Amino acid sequence: MKRSESINVPIKDMMDKGNLKIKPIEPLSYSPDEFSKIVQTDVEENDTKFVLLDSIGGYGMAVREENTLERLHSLTVYLQNMGVTTFLINETQSITGTLETTNMHASYLADNIIFLRYLEMEGELQKAIGILKKRLSDFEKSIRRFHITKDGINVGDKLSGFSGILSGAPQAH
Repeated sequence: MKRSESINVPIKDMMDKGNLKIKPIEPLSYSPDEFSKIVQTDVEENDTKFVLLDSIGGYGMAVREENTLERLHSLTVYLQNMGVTTFLINETQSITGTLETTNMHASYLADNIIFLRYLEMEGELQKAIGILKKRLSDFEKSIRRFHITKDGINVGDKLSGFSGILSGAPQAH
């Protein structure tokens, strides 16, 4: 909540109004079936419309790495059938180098994939954002700088004049 409010995302207000519920889950506290039941109960009893799993790695721990992809597939299909929009956060193994959408080949589960990327440009750490996949329509294909500030997330200009951005080692043209 502190991090969100530091960039002017009104988490507390959304929670107070009942528009947002954050349920911290200690990954090893529940069996895989208990975790799925918690999500299912919340969806069915509270008319939940959005579920965010932060992160796929934490989910893998929650299911004790037992058929993680199959369990994630089942959960996302259930949520889709219930009309729930699901956000899956996948952390990368390193901050530079080859970009992988997921470390377990789960990108087929996603209708949309947004990537955030660190870049070293002219001796400075920069952040980039882009869309890798949008299943149901065309999308903005440029890679853009972004900044997280006290006023929120600012998506800036295209990173024109560079190649190799997705590798994490852009080269100026």
